[in-house]
Amino acid sequence: MAKAARHQGAILAAGVLLGTGLGGFVDGILLHQVLQWHSMLSSRLPPTDLVSMKINMFWDGLFHAFTWVMTALGVGLLWRAGQRPEVPWSTRTFVGALAIGWGAFNVVEGLIDHQLLGVHHVRPGDSQLAWDVGFLVFGAFLVGAGRALVRAGREDVQPRGAAPGRPTDGG
Repeated sequence: MAKAARHQGAILAAGVLLGTGLGGFVDGILLHQVLQWHSMLSSRLPPTDLVSMKINMFWDGLFHAFTWVMTALGVGLLWRAGQRPEVPWSTRTFVGALAIGWGAFNVVEGLIDHQLLGVHHVRPGDSQLAWDVGFLVFGAFLVGAGRALVRAGREDVQPRGAAPGRPTDGG
């Protein structure tokens, strides 16, 4: 099993990129478009007229392009990992990596856009700090849960072709 664990990085990289992209899509689709709580620049340029709305929409589009690129890169890495017979496959490892990517997206985006730059907040208004902190806490929870899943996944990884239930280290 020690040999299998050394090649876990291909699945981790794919999962983290996919998690980053998919987490960004959830943010952009749910918070920006469906609920319309904020746009990318809504704290700096409130979308109160058509010009401001168009500028915010442009920056939302760039944000969605970023999430699409992350997702596409993640799919590409997953495809490449699938071509390598030495890469161990573990659902817990992959789901953990997805959670780490999504959580890291929330933490980084929350710290930079919400707190440092203040370009927008999760839900502006009376409880805006609580929503922003909740976003960060959810992100940190996803990273922690993802790490736990990745650690647990080390127990069940097997290179393709190994017989289920049999050790892969020859012992």
